[in-house]
Amino acid sequence: MHCYPECYTCLENLARRCVSLAGLDSPKQGEVLAAALDYLEKNFSLDQISTVTAAGMQRVIRSKTGNSDPFAAVKEEELALARRSLERFPLSGSASLRELVQLAAKGNGFDYFQELSMLEKQFQEPVKFDRDDLDAFEELLQGYRRESGKKIVYLADNAGESLFDLPLANSLKRWAQVHYAVKGAPVQNDLSMIDLERSGLIDRFPGVVSTGTDSPGLDLEGASPAFKKLLGEADLIVAKGMGHYETLPELSLLQPVFLIFQVKCNPIAQDSGLPRNSYAAYFLD
Repeated sequence: MHCYPECYTCLENLARRCVSLAGLDSPKQGEVLAAALDYLEKNFSLDQISTVTAAGMQRVIRSKTGNSDPFAAVKEEELALARRSLERFPLSGSASLRELVQLAAKGNGFDYFQELSMLEKQFQEPVKFDRDDLDAFEELLQGYRRESGKKIVYLADNAGESLFDLPLANSLKRWAQVHYAVKGAPVQNDLSMIDLERSGLIDRFPGVVSTGTDSPGLDLEGASPAFKKLLGEADLIVAKGMGHYETLPELSLLQPVFLIFQVKCNPIAQDSGLPRNSYAAYFLD
């Protein structure tokens, strides 16, 4: 998915947020923000994917601030809120696949685009998918159970939602070998290998692997050779979040791709034909 005109404002807000979180004094903050906005002005294009511009702009910010992870505190806050929410509303031990996917989708709301104070209220609301391929998803998985050696790559998104992914990621092990893929280095509030190690969660997820990249969504060109090999061997890709909605259709992957995300902005709503704030769980065409 290429940029819409509205994406410029979102990227500008991302730059301001990232710089403000970097812990700089006012003169230096202004200097770094000017450099980030200059990069945005020179590189924004309606022919470009927004995640590519976002990644490059944040590399400028990290380089000029010397802060390798400006969103570190935000991610810790998101994870803490996710823990509290899940403790208050525990999932049944006999939850169905649909319920597990609904929980994973609900977790997609745990990110910096939304006010954290509103997320606990949102968590109490039921998830209804406006585009729903879950029956076909379960049918595919049931076929895997009758075969051997199948591989699923589960592409993680935001740090806070990782705890919502955990039951689904582990449940998928009934059908195939599962690899939970996270970013190789910090970028905005996406889940990275460092976050999993720091939080003590890394051993709770199946087959944790790094994409080797520091870009939102999936930057296959910049991915590590090991991850490219793994992705090529996968029989199914499960992808969380809007960044993967934006990037995966551009890659012409041969495997089926099952997207799980919440529609959080007007460009995604317009491109997908789904209402803003709705949820989706479907196979990429």
